[in-house]
Order: sequence, then structure tokens, then C-alpha cells
Amino acid sequence: MKRFYYLFVFLSFILFSSQKVYGQASFFDAHVSRYGELEQVLGEKWDKIDSLIVHGPINAADFKTMVHSARDGALHIINLQYAQVENNKIPDSGFVDWDWYTSGRYLDIRRIILPDDITEFGFCAFLGLTLRTINIPSSLRKLGESCFEDDKWLAVNPLIIPEGIEEIPVRCFQWCDNLKKIVLPSSLKTIDMLAFYYARVKEMNFPEGLDSIGYSAIYGTHLTEIVLPNTVKRIGNAAFSDNKRLKRVVLPEGLAEIPQRLCGLCSKLEKIEIPKSVIKINSGAFQWCYELKTNLPPEIKWIDWDAFSYCALDSIVFPTTIEYIGGGAFNDLTSLQKIYSMSPIPPICAEHPLVNPGDGPFDGYTPNDIPVYVPIGSGEKYRQAFGWNYFTNIIETDKFPTGIMSPKMGNNELCKVYGKDNELIIEIPNLLSSPIHYSIYSTKGTMIEQGNLTKSYTLKMPSKGVYIVRVGNTTHKIFL
Repeated sequence: MKRFYYLFVFLSFILFSSQKVYGQASFFDAHVSRYGELEQVLGEKWDKIDSLIVHGPINAADFKTMVHSARDGALHIINLQYAQVENNKIPDSGFVDWDWYTSGRYLDIRRIILPDDITEFGFCAFLGLTLRTINIPSSLRKLGESCFEDDKWLAVNPLIIPEGIEEIPVRCFQWCDNLKKIVLPSSLKTIDMLAFYYARVKEMNFPEGLDSIGYSAIYGTHLTEIVLPNTVKRIGNAAFSDNKRLKRVVLPEGLAEIPQRLCGLCSKLEKIEIPKSVIKINSGAFQWCYELKTNLPPEIKWIDWDAFSYCALDSIVFPTTIEYIGGGAFNDLTSLQKIYSMSPIPPICAEHPLVNPGDGPFDGYTPNDIPVYVPIGSGEKYRQAFGWNYFTNIIETDKFPTGIMSPKMGNNELCKVYGKDNELIIEIPNLLSSPIHYSIYSTKGTMIEQGNLTKSYTLKMPSKGVYIVRVGNTTHKIFL
């Protein structure tokens, strides 16, 4: 009998404890009649409910009530499909408690159901939640900056951005680790800086009509291919950097420059189609792309430091247009077998601006005994020129892989270029029958001026210093 009594007491304690622990988790259907009333309607239940449905008008104050119930209570699921949200906008910081977030904690709201008439998500609207699922209403027309930032558990796949949206704003999906597929609308014009920074998305389209992609916008994703439409006119620095699974990139025709660090650290990148329109490749553009093989565009003028260092290039063809090659641009090309340089005047080679002073574009583990083919009559100039003097096997030829015959060296220079009294002078002895192109750069790669000449020309320079001047196929380094 005594044993039965103790068993009864024990079971009663377990039942009581279960009710105390699990009885708090409950559903509540809240009906409100005016903005700001939700706190009053919840009353003493504010910290005991885990699921909430709201009927009626709500505003920013009501969102703060829901945040309070999630932070200090048990609220995990919020259904607003029957609510009338003020201005049809999820307010700025709508589901955020900044003290909580800045202390490194995630607000444990796991599911949100929105009304069908929402037109805007505010700044940081859903930032830093444990959110797993949310519906994106087709009525939505604006995403706020950082609105889904740091929602590491968000796993709506595919996540479809509604038609009418024109911008994925700054940090919108930054650090969304569980997004796998994004469907972007045909109305999209801009993917702004850091928009998908370290979002581990595997699939994403880039619609026709897209105009610009910002700094580090597609950084550190799991994409394997990026194909951009020709409508893209601007790409920010490091836009596609550190995409470890990226194998192929197609850039838009008409692009004039490759941005800094565009695909840096894309260690699996095998192929990138550089548009023929590109005349400048900026620093670190393809650095540490260990499997990359590609060709230089036919009118390239400027290749900045570290642009192709550690790539898998096995041959390089420098066209006659090349004017400047930065330090380390072709550093550590262990697979390189040959180089063709079609300009009769050796392109200017610079030292590395940050590391290994004295090293030119081709140092490190780039082999120095490979054949370097240059135009007939120019071999000695290449052997004496900084950067090119790294190589021990310079060979003169008039046959280049493009089939274009390299211009032969004449006995006389077409023109003289020199500096005097803070002026740069391009002296042409005789009036030319057809214009000749000229361009003037600072040693940092900034273009000062370009144009076409048929006679001598004098330009007042902005300051004293060193300038690089190219006239036709000749390149000059001028000190003022």
C-alpha cells in the first residue's frame, strides 16, 4: 500500500511538472480594433503563447509587442494574414530587438505568415531571426536594406522575388546560409553592394534588363555559373569574389573595365569570357583563380597588379595596344609555356606596389626560360626593359598566333614625346595623312587624356610627376 502511495505521488509530480513546462506553449487568436491595441488584448498571456494569429489593424507598436513576446516569452509563430498592416509596410526594424541582436543573440521567431497586400519590407525588417519560412506576397514592390540580413536558418527554396521589384538592396540577404535557389524578376535593375554576401545560394538567374551589380554583391556564394546579360553596365569591385564553386563566368559585351578583385579567390573558376570591349583589367581581378585559362581581349591597354597571379594560363598574347603591365600581374604562373608580345616597343612594366619591391609582373614561380616572341627588330629593347629582362629566351618573329603581322621597326621615330615647363609635348615632324591615337596615364593607372592627332600637340599637365604616354605603337615614360 505504501509503495502504491509513493508511485501515485511520483506520477502526480510528473503530471504537474509537465503541465507547468508544456502547458505554457499555446495558441492565441487576437482580435484588435485599432492600432497599438495588441499588448492590451494579449494581457497576461503575452509570455505564454507560442503561436499567434492577429486580426485587425496593427502598427509599429504592435510589432514591438510581438517582439517582446518572442524575446521574453515563448512566441515562435506569427500569422498576420488577417491583419491590416499600417501603410501595407512591415516597418523598419519590425521584428528586431536591437539590444538583443547586438549582444549576439537571435530572436527565436521561426515562422511568419504575411498578408497578401504588403507592398514594402522596411529597413532591417526581419534581421537576425531564427526564421525558417515566410511567404513573399506578390504585391511586394520594395525590399528594405538588410531586411533579411543574418537570417541563417531561412530556407524558402526557391525564394521567388515578385515582379515589380527593381532592386535587391544593400545587405538584403547577407549571411543567409540556407537559401539554395533565388528567382529574380524580369523587372530587376540593381543588385546592390553585399546583397548576397556569403548567402550560400546555389542557383540564381540574372535577368535581361539588369543594369548594375554592386561591391561584393555575389561574394562567397555556392554558385557554379554566372551568366550576365548585355544590359549590365556597371559591376562593383569584388562582385564575384571567393565563390569557391564557381566554374564559369560570362560578362556583358560593351564592358570597358574588369573591376578590382572581380573573381579573386574563385579557386575552381575555369573559364571567363572577357568581352572584346575591355581595355583595362584592374588589380587582383583573377588572383588565386588556380584553374583559370583565358585570353586577353584584342584591344587591352592596361593590366594592373596581381591581375592574373596564380592562374593556370599556359600562354599569353599581348596585342599591340598594351601599354602597361602592373607588378605581379602574371606572378607565379607555373603552367605558363610561352608569351607573344606584339608591340615593337616593350610595354611598360611596373614594380609591385605592396610586396616584393623590385619585382615586376612576371616574377615568383613564373618560368623565366620560356620563349617570349616579340616583333623583328625589337628583341634587344625587350632584353633591356624592366620586367621583360626577367626572361632569358626572347625570340624575334613576324608570325603571331592571331595571324596579324607585327609592325616592323623603322629607323626613325614617328614622333618625339617629352616634358618641358610642366607641359607634355607630342612633337610630330610632318603633318600626318591619317590621325594617330594617343593616350596619357598617371603611373597609378588613371587616364589623363586620350584622342587622335595629325600634328604636334602640347598639354598643360595638372602636376609634376611621372606619366606614361602612348602614341600609336610607341610608349614613353615622361618625367615632369
